[in-house]
Formats: sequence, C-alpha cells, structure tokens
Amino acid sequence: MVKIVALLGDYWHSEKEAKVGLEVAIDRLPNKEEVELQYVTYQEVGQVLGENPDVFINAKMDEINPRDEKVYTWLTDELDKQLVNYVKEGGSMLAWHAGMASFDKNSNYIKMLRGSFDYHPPGLQEVTYMLNENEKTGPNTFTMSDEQYFVHLDKENTEVDLWSTGVDDDSIAGWKHSFGHGKVCCFTPAHNEEGMLNENVSKLLAEKISWLLDK
Repeated sequence: MVKIVALLGDYWHSEKEAKVGLEVAIDRLPNKEEVELQYVTYQEVGQVLGENPDVFINAKMDEINPRDEKVYTWLTDELDKQLVNYVKEGGSMLAWHAGMASFDKNSNYIKMLRGSFDYHPPGLQEVTYMLNENEKTGPNTFTMSDEQYFVHLDKENTEVDLWSTGVDDDSIAGWKHSFGHGKVCCFTPAHNEEGMLNENVSKLLAEKISWLLDK
C-alpha cells in the first residue's frame, strides 16, 4: 500500500469540493487499489508527517481567518521545519492551488517550493492552460473558468511543466523538482469542484501524484 495524506480546504476554498476533485484524480492512478488516502486537519499534520506517508498534499492556505482583524496562521516554526525535513528525507509534497498562498515568503516551506502565490484577477476568469509555453491553441491546451494564479518563482531551480494565459497576461501554473531525497510539485488549478473535475485538470493532477509516488 502507498499512503497519501491530504490537508484540504480553508476560508476561501471548499474542503468538500477538493475531496471530490482529489478522489477522482486518484481514481485515475494505475495503482489506485494500492492507495490509502487519509484526510487530516492542520492540527494533525505534525503527527502524520512523523509516520512518513508516501505523499503529503497541501491544499490549504496559511491564514485560518483571513477576514478577521487579528489573523492566525497554522504553519508554526516547528511544523515548517518538520515539513521540509520530511521531504529532505525522502517524502513527496504536492502544493495544490491554495497550498502555496498566504505563507511567509521567508518560511522554509516556501523556499522548498521555490515559488508562491502572488495574486489572481478578481473572481473566475477564462483561463487557457498550456502544456507548452506560449502554445495558446492546439491539442496541448485547454480553456476553463478558473482563478488564474500569478506566482513568484525561482525558474532557474525547478522544472516548469504548465503555463497559463488569461485576462491579466501569462503566468506559470505548474512546476516540480527534487529536494534532498524527496520531491516537490506545485499545481495551481483549480478553484472549485467544476474546475477540479475538468478532465484535463484531473488527468494532470493524477500525473503529478504518479510522479510523486515514483520513487
């Protein structure tokens, strides 16, 4: 069995919708019968990382209560170090959509991802995703309603494998790299259940998980 642990949902993103999207993607895996999927709360992340799961998926922004006057975050200094050590020692990490948003840019976690969310145009927009840079039409592209993430990225030290174009110009939508003995993958689509269930997004998410599981 391989174990995948997922932290999903926050103030802006439905945990229920993310579960539906993730489960459909996992169902596409060739070894899906061997996958044990466990959902955790942010309070349980430290404990579960100590059990060395094969993949840890984070689809939860750092801010717990972003609309309040005093905003709290869940990534403690201790957990920040633990996440990075988990990957260094051979774990695999997927930062999915909100999993790269509102974190401290100087955290070990964001340094490990080598990129982070900057902003997205208001609401849902028509976004074209491209498997090849600047190839805006053709079989290697697809268009859907989504939040187009614009990101800060250390492009020299990662492999970009997904691009996007939309109302606010072009951006990068996916990247991956090795980190220590482990692997890191970042994937910006999608914001809601409809987007996650888009066949192209679902297939790509399954590919990312497969890459992370391939030791």
